[in-house]
Parts: sequence; C-alpha cells; structure tokens
Amino acid sequence: MKPMGTITKYYPFIDEETKSILNSLMDESSSYYDFVQRLSEVVLENEVPVNLAYLAAVQAWWCRTHETIEQIHEKYKDVPCIRPWKYTHAMTGINQAQYHDAIVESIEKATETPLDDWIVTELHLLHAYFHYPYLGDIPSLIEPIEKAKQLTKANPLLKCFEPLIYALEGWAKNMEGDVKDSLVVLLRGQKLAEEYDDSLYKYVNLVNLGAVYLYLNVQEALAQAENLYELAQDLEVPYFIGEILNDSAIVFETAGEYDLAISSHQEVMKTIGESDFTSQILSRIYATLGDGQRALDEINQYVDKTGISDLPLWLLRRARALALLNRVEKAERDLDTIHGQILKTGSEYYFANYYHVSGLIEIARGDYLSALAILEKCWELTEGIPRVLDQNYVLLDLAKVELLLTSQSIDSTKSTTPGKWLSKLEKHASDRDLPGIRMQAALLKSEFYQNHGQLKDAQATLLDALDITDSLGVATLRKRIKERIHDLNQLIKEAEVSAD
Repeated sequence: MKPMGTITKYYPFIDEETKSILNSLMDESSSYYDFVQRLSEVVLENEVPVNLAYLAAVQAWWCRTHETIEQIHEKYKDVPCIRPWKYTHAMTGINQAQYHDAIVESIEKATETPLDDWIVTELHLLHAYFHYPYLGDIPSLIEPIEKAKQLTKANPLLKCFEPLIYALEGWAKNMEGDVKDSLVVLLRGQKLAEEYDDSLYKYVNLVNLGAVYLYLNVQEALAQAENLYELAQDLEVPYFIGEILNDSAIVFETAGEYDLAISSHQEVMKTIGESDFTSQILSRIYATLGDGQRALDEINQYVDKTGISDLPLWLLRRARALALLNRVEKAERDLDTIHGQILKTGSEYYFANYYHVSGLIEIARGDYLSALAILEKCWELTEGIPRVLDQNYVLLDLAKVELLLTSQSIDSTKSTTPGKWLSKLEKHASDRDLPGIRMQAALLKSEFYQNHGQLKDAQATLLDALDITDSLGVATLRKRIKERIHDLNQLIKEAEVSAD
C-alpha cells in the first residue's frame, strides 16, 4: 500500500529506525489491516524501539484485534504508555463502563512518567472513549478532550490529532442534544482528516456523522452508511465492517425495514461474531414486531453464554419481551431490579425506556387507561431525545393502546376517524420518510376501521400501504398486510351476502 497519513502523522515524533521499519511494512502491505497485522508480528517477534511497540499497540487497539492486543500487552507490560491500550472498546456502553476506572488509573500512572506530548495527547483521547455514554456523564468525555486540545494549541505539530478531537467533540455535542452543531464539527473533522490523508480518523468522523444523520434524515443516514462501508472495505478491518453493518441495521430498523435490519445483524455475527449489542437489538426488533418469544430468546441466549444478567438495558429488553408474553410478575421483577440504578443515573434515555416497559406491563394487565398515562409520560421524555428509533416504538405503542381503548366502547353505527396518537404516528412516519413505520401505521388504521365496521375503508388503507415500498426490508410487513387484505375480502363478501 502507499504511505498513509494514519501512520506518517507520527513521523515528526519518532526515531529514524522506527520510520524505516514502518516504511518497509507499508510497502509490503496490501491494506491498513494487513499493515497492522504485519506491524504486530514485528513487535512481538523482535526487540524493537519502544515507539514502534507503542504504535503497534495503538493500531491493534483501533482494529480491535483482541488476541494481538493481549500478546503485545503481555510482552510490553512494563511500558507504562502501552498499558492503557489493553482495554478494548466495542460498539456499546458496556466496555466504557466496565473499563473506565482501570483506563483512568493506567493513564494517570503513565502520565506520571516522562512522556512525549504526542503520546500524552493520544492517551487523553483514548480516555475520552471510555466515558459513560448512557449514564448522562458528559464531563467524563469532555474533560480529556479539553486536555488534548490544550496540548495541540501549544504545539502545532500535534494538530495531526485534531481530526480525532473533532470526532469526539462532535459526538459529545450530539450526546448533549446539539445535533446541528455536532454536524458542523464532524464535517470539519472529516475534511481535516482528508487533508492529512488519515483514513482512520476520517472513518471515525464519518461513523459519528452517520449517527447524527440518523437524527436528521434517515435516507441520508442510509447513504452515509453505504459510503462508510466502502471505506471500511478499503481498510479491510473486520471490526469496522461489522460496525458499519451494525449501523446500517439501525438505520433499517429506524425506517421500519425490519427484515433488512435482521439480516444486517446476522452479517455482523458472521463478520465479528455475536456481540452483546447484536443480541439486545435483535430483541428490540422482534419486540417491535410483536414477537415476544423471539425477543426473549435473544436476551436469554446472550445471558446464558456470558453469565451477564444485571445490565439495565438488557433487563429493560427482557422486561419488554416478558410484558408482551403477559408474564407480568417477571417483567415487574426486572424493573424493580434496575429501578435504583436508573434513578442514580438520572438519564432521560433510561427513564423513557423504563416508562415504556411499565406501560406495556399495564397493557398486559388490561389497564389501558393507566398504560396510556404512562406511555404519554414516556413520550414527553422521548420527544425531547432526538432519536427517531425510540420515538417510533413509543408512538406505535401509544397508537396501539389508543386503539384498545376505543375498541372497548365502539358505536359501529357511526363513521369515525382515528385518534390523536395514530394520527401523530402517521405524520411522524410520513415527515421522516419511514416506509416500514408507515406500513405499521396503516395496519393499525385498518384495524381501527374494521373495529368500526368500515371494512372497505380498512381494505383501501391496506391496498394503499402496499404501494409505499416493495423493499426486501418490509417483506414481513407486506406479508401481514396481504394476509389482512385476504381476511377483509372474506369479511366484505360475507357482509354483502348477508345484505342480500
């Protein structure tokens, strides 16, 4: 491969022997991932300058080559600046929370020893990765970024790390709800990474951009995922390919294209193996489709394999599945288990999920008025979190409970129109260009009309829904719609025969 800024940005700081080895390895390598593997072999099989061993540890960390990371750490465990790179970072908040204290301690010990500023800068940026993304602890992300920024301001040579600073700063703004400013910062980081020919930092900025576009425009997020997939394939890092497949799956899920979301997650498992993240997302998808048993199976399989059973998000997913299966007591026990943890975090994201599951439990009990009140409280929180995916499933359940309430007191002699929440769901799906969600709204609307004896309106609603899209992502929804149309056709014929 040709020399790339991802590696050559270190040249102002390192010795000539290290440069020479890096140049030779880049000449021999077919891709960035191939280079990282070759570099790792060199530092593991030979006595090399500490700078080279450090760079191998850093690049192995980015590629998430777990076995190699362990081997490098074992050989260079007495080198303080290498120790922090032992802790791998995955696509979820689990690793951040699990390793946070160990990372902070190892970085503090490393910086107590004499270190060049470029290494200190990079260690601060590593620290920023291990914050608490779902616990509302924004300062644990911002503080190390600010330390890195101070160093780059003092030394112009360190500006090569600015694209990563922008990537992390943009993500922090996104977490704070400042989506538009986040977009500006990340675009700046992407541009600067391109100027430095740093494909790795470009990738990081683009990944975070994809998450921001998901808040703003789902179709734009999908286009961004396609571009990222090409970059990940060029770099040939399996973890990156798996990460983009995962992100693409979330875009599909947000659009209501559940079949493509599921198949994308299955590709993730083929690429990088099953992860905690994949299990809980598949559980969420099946729950949104109303399949409580498959939603529960996904969580239970993960717990059986790992023995991890007390994570708040996983217990929320399990409680949701249990509520769909009418196993109310077990669902309540899961909520009781995590109630204190959620109060401690103060996270609106967790509170919204907690209220959502609580509402589903009330539905299972048959107390639809209580369910509506709780889900409306959930919506107040969810509406303020610019996450379309969460808004989707809360609005879907609000429309469902509204439908259940109206079905209890139907006057079939009167033509009526759908209620507030179904109308809000329809507008949300249309404004956001979410084809699968539009189809789900049509299924609910058809059921509403059918409950009121308006069979032809129910039929027309579903026939129109089939024209929304024929994407493979909505195969399951199209099947449901066709089955309902078939049933309605039979009911209409029976009604016509009775009228005769």
